Amino acid sequence: MNEMLLFARRVVPFIILVLSLGLASQGSQGGAILQLSHDPDSRAQFPWNWEFIKQHVNQIHAAGFTALLISPHQKSCGISKGYNPEDFTSFDSSHGSEQQLADLINAVHGAGMHIYADMVMNHMCRDKNFTYRRFGPSDFHHQGDILNWNDEYQVENGSLFALEDLAQETPYVRQELFAYLVKTNNMGFDGYRWDAAKHVPKWFWKEHIVNNVNAWGKFNFGEIVESDIDRLQLYVNTGMAVADQNLYTAMADNFKLGGNLAALDGAGYAGRNGEKALTFVENHDYGPPANRLLAYAFISAYPGYPLFYNVLLNDKALNNLVWVHENLAKGPYINRYKDQNTLIFERSGHLLAGINQSDAWVRRWVPTSWRNTKLHDYSFHVEDKWTNNDGYVEISIPPMSYVMFAPG
Repeated sequence: MNEMLLFARRVVPFIILVLSLGLASQGSQGGAILQLSHDPDSRAQFPWNWEFIKQHVNQIHAAGFTALLISPHQKSCGISKGYNPEDFTSFDSSHGSEQQLADLINAVHGAGMHIYADMVMNHMCRDKNFTYRRFGPSDFHHQGDILNWNDEYQVENGSLFALEDLAQETPYVRQELFAYLVKTNNMGFDGYRWDAAKHVPKWFWKEHIVNNVNAWGKFNFGEIVESDIDRLQLYVNTGMAVADQNLYTAMADNFKLGGNLAALDGAGYAGRNGEKALTFVENHDYGPPANRLLAYAFISAYPGYPLFYNVLLNDKALNNLVWVHENLAKGPYINRYKDQNTLIFERSGHLLAGINQSDAWVRRWVPTSWRNTKLHDYSFHVEDKWTNNDGYVEISIPPMSYVMFAPG
């Protein structure tokens, strides 16, 4: 073991303690997230590196977004999205320098928005022979690739697509990862996405990461590629929110020709606990369903914290949906009508949303929480409607479209 590594193993715990004592609470959940992925090979519209994002902060704010999720910011192997870390102590990456990152964070805060870091704590690179500036072979698992994805031990200790898997059970690895989190936090980030979260032991998240982040007042959620809601619940039990993979799968299966919108009634982890569900139609790993705009309309009205990806900042339809979510999508979910091509639901006392996936107009009488009240369609697709003495209203939904009614 070289002298520099020995010094780090002995001294860093004290440095971490000093830094962590002064951390400020900044983050909170609300509004809608815009994910800005910097990857030339992705489906993203633009090369969202730190300088390019900073140049568009005012446009992003004007589009209605309240938070940004950026690519991983630590130094990585090669030019990539950043999901193969090489040095957790260096924030000079292919996306920009550490100073450019600091300037971006300041610009985002100056516009009144939050910014979330994408944190990779499961693994490092491929084919580095488990040797890095601050890590050696004893800091990694050597189980080989994951062969049985139903075996929790393999999932947590095996190599994910040949990426060298960190051994979080060792005190030194935990210390280094926490130092990475503290440095990131001191940059001013308002929250965190935990990449490949199910490949890291749940005890590590709860005892060494999430409890601290929650104490700092930061929003955080895990990427759990798992459609079983009860499995997602296990990670929520650690204190984090979760990316709602179950809901994504349901939307991918049903927002298409021949899909069944009735299957979306109460679907996903968001249907169980919207406050702990990050909902998404697409992201840097998963493409959108065939009827993409209808899916975005759905998550904008449905419980959960919605993430938008691969959007144009001047897309009036999507910007309107961001506004709908921020201003109207509140209160408990109540289903009002469902069939194969139609889903109508209310966010109790705030919003009545209707989605039509057929090629013909749909007209339905549905109950609401309002009596003798004028309802305005904030999607601007149809005219205002009045509820009757019993609280019922007949709403019309255009073909392959949606409506967003609220008192007004």
